[in-house]
Amino acid sequence: MADYKVGYGKPPKHSQFKPGLSGNPKGRAKGQKGLKTDLAAELDAQQTIKVNGKAVRGRRQQLLIMTLAARAAAGDLKAARTLLPLIVQVLGIEDRGGDRKALSAADHAILDALLGELGLSGDEPLEDEQAAESDDEQLPSAAEVDDELGEAGTDLDEEGDHDPIG
Repeated sequence: MADYKVGYGKPPKHSQFKPGLSGNPKGRAKGQKGLKTDLAAELDAQQTIKVNGKAVRGRRQQLLIMTLAARAAAGDLKAARTLLPLIVQVLGIEDRGGDRKALSAADHAILDALLGELGLSGDEPLEDEQAAESDDEQLPSAAEVDDELGEAGTDLDEEGDHDPIG
């Protein structure tokens, strides 16, 4: 033992842990899982629920989203407040209507012939397009909506606490 030098990172031999022992003898239990693992396991578990009187079986995560979407579509504002930010976070905010394909020359010829039989030309806007153009002109700006809402547009509950879900 005379040749063992005590110093930084080299404690005296008598105070070192004995082989097979540590400063935390019980330690973390083997196989102990964290919150993220537990949550993933619960959302991945299978479950059966009733939808319109029919039994539907699926993963809990899928059933949760299906229920939330159904409630939001039925007019439940709390469900919509929860679902819409989730949609934006997961799917993004891009416009989904941009997937339209341009018509080929043959398709244009067919449409022109059909419109000619109806007594219309392809240059005139249809009634739906005229209605859409007039609706665009009548929409208020975001500032006008904020002014109209005033204090009603805040997310405060009765006690004045911030309540993002409602």
